[in-house]
Amino acid sequence: MNKKTALFSLVMFVIVGVASFFYLNAKPNIEELKKSVSPAASIYTKAKPLSEKLNFINDDLMDVHLSEITDGKWALLYFGYTSCPDVCPVDLSKINLSYQMMENSKDLQVVFVSVDPQRDVGNLNQFAGAFNSSFKGLTAHQDELMTISKALGVYHEVVESQKLAQQDHSNHGDHGEHSSETKTNSHDNHSMGHNDEFMVHEMINPENGDVQKVENHERHMELMKLGYVHHGHDMATNKDSHEMVADDEHSSTEMAHYDIDHTSSYLLFSPDLKLTALLTSPHNPMPMAEALDKIIDTLGQD
Repeated sequence: MNKKTALFSLVMFVIVGVASFFYLNAKPNIEELKKSVSPAASIYTKAKPLSEKLNFINDDLMDVHLSEITDGKWALLYFGYTSCPDVCPVDLSKINLSYQMMENSKDLQVVFVSVDPQRDVGNLNQFAGAFNSSFKGLTAHQDELMTISKALGVYHEVVESQKLAQQDHSNHGDHGEHSSETKTNSHDNHSMGHNDEFMVHEMINPENGDVQKVENHERHMELMKLGYVHHGHDMATNKDSHEMVADDEHSSTEMAHYDIDHTSSYLLFSPDLKLTALLTSPHNPMPMAEALDKIIDTLGQD
């Protein structure tokens, strides 16, 4: 009888041990996780391995793979551009608030990815770091950027009206027979035309809260170098427009006109760089923080 009891106890011990092992090492229930983080986040049923697509450049035009920035952490990628008058600064401010609310922030690297490499290289880390010193900035050469965007399902369209600017300059150059006074007036009117197209906005110094009105691109660049970022609202009459006018770095006689239409994309990658989830609108900081914590807690380092 004692032997039978001892054998029974041993068998039960083994069964409980095996059951515990499988319970503790079982894969998380994705469907339950989906429900718990909705609607703040939308989780892919099967994470998408995209490591080979995530090749970027930094402010020094050096090739950088995303893994060099994330260093084994989860990664939250936000796509935008530094000249964005209102949407991008507001979005990055929300991400910063979420980051500060998170319990697992030490396991997350936020990366700002610019869709405007021509103007943003050199200002990537400065722009991202203005919202949080731990945030990093990257971009990619235009052809590579399109490949990345297509792979991730990120939409952006850059429209350059450079041809119109060149044509405008050519028309002014054809009036050599005009008097010097006429030429001066023509040049002044031309300059006024460019200023009229610039989107007037405000920039703020995150450190002291100082707000400055910006009426031309030169002032915009000057304030950016001082650490200012775009304020949370746009002073122009059309707040939905993302039109900016910038100096063409390759020519002192041409102005580059940009319209950039893009979606606000918040993409979450696992430590092995699989696209795991999307943070969804309206991107409220607290629900985003809770969703990110749950995903990181549940899926861990897998």
